[in-house]
Amino acid sequence: MQTNDPASRFDRLPARDESAALTSAGGDAELSTELLHALLSGLPAELDALRDSLGESDWPGLAEYAHQMRGATRYCGVPALDAAIEALERAARVGDPERCNEGVLQVEIQAQRLSGI
Repeated sequence: MQTNDPASRFDRLPARDESAALTSAGGDAELSTELLHALLSGLPAELDALRDSLGESDWPGLAEYAHQMRGATRYCGVPALDAAIEALERAARVGDPERCNEGVLQVEIQAQRLSGI
């Protein structure tokens, strides 16, 4: 594995951090689980919206959508997906098509990885 491979950067992060999720939920395990399930159930539609913005080269829209998604990922204890979405948001804010393409791919990979746990 190459050290500069962007996939490896996210893959080294845990898909789920139970401790962080519990802390974000104020110690409420049931709420932590509910937040994760809500995130997972909304991911297919959110990924479609990211792909649509990417396909339209709508960099401001893509950045805003990624920013909104981070609102959920920050509280769910999903470090790899959160980091991938953050990187996508940064790429979209500067309007870098190559980094945006890679960013959406990495968000998809990390979402799939999270869904598999």
